[in-house]
Amino acid sequence: MMLRKFCRNIWIAISVAVSFVGCTDHQTTIPFEFPAYTPRLIVLSSVGTISGGEAVVSWSRPLRGQPGVVPALPKLSVFLLEEGERIIKFSEVPDSVGYFVINPEDISLKLGAAYAIEILMEEKAERITSEKCYLPEKPVLTDVNIELNPNLPSMYTLNWSQGAAKEGVGATALYPFLIGEKAVKTTKQGLAAYFLSPEFRFTDGKPLHGRTGSKRFDRQIKKGDGSTELAKEVDVTLAYLSPDLARFKKEIDQLGSLGEAIFQTVRPLYSNIVGAEGIFGLYNETSVRANF
Repeated sequence: MMLRKFCRNIWIAISVAVSFVGCTDHQTTIPFEFPAYTPRLIVLSSVGTISGGEAVVSWSRPLRGQPGVVPALPKLSVFLLEEGERIIKFSEVPDSVGYFVINPEDISLKLGAAYAIEILMEEKAERITSEKCYLPEKPVLTDVNIELNPNLPSMYTLNWSQGAAKEGVGATALYPFLIGEKAVKTTKQGLAAYFLSPEFRFTDGKPLHGRTGSKRFDRQIKKGDGSTELAKEVDVTLAYLSPDLARFKKEIDQLGSLGEAIFQTVRPLYSNIVGAEGIFGLYNETSVRANF
């Protein structure tokens, strides 16, 4: 009896809902007005022990369909801080806007020291800094060897071992940088390569156990004329990323599924920049070169 009464009430509710929909205009569009575009300064910066430092500073962009003009970037100076003191100035790359670097040979990072980035907007004397960041321990990379299949010369299998690590590593990434005939790496070394590595692993700051790995990679190098060549060497690099970079990467992965862009501040990403938005972090690297 109770079940029959429950079912009858459900059908009455459905009938009322259908009648209501039938008596109203069906809306296929919803009017929406974008909020006013407010430029926000975005800072994306990292420093590696082998790759050196990079800093990209830009204004956030309006959304598609949102009115607004991106302002010109003011004159900037970018510094790396160690224990709150400036230790080196980033060099602005010629013919670029808001792109600054530190050459690897010009820097030596210390374990246990607190690092940060400082952006000085010179005209306003306005200072923007990041929160403190610490260098993870140096990775241990051993037993690197290559297996070739004569029936498939365009591919190779990379084998390696990596040692254990204490707490404080946010993520690990292994990337094989191919080296062509001119003894030049065909992929720019740095954080972007590690973020795209198929051997990227979040560790969430927990202690790491030693592990062995084996993975097949492409050996082909695309040349400017559209042809390809087989790499002569590979520089296998293992990087340990600070928790700041790992958390930022995790949120980027979630953001990408929505089709948004990191320069459009629709949904806030993790940021450790004070006075702006973005990220600063460190990563420690170890590399081993192998011949094919």
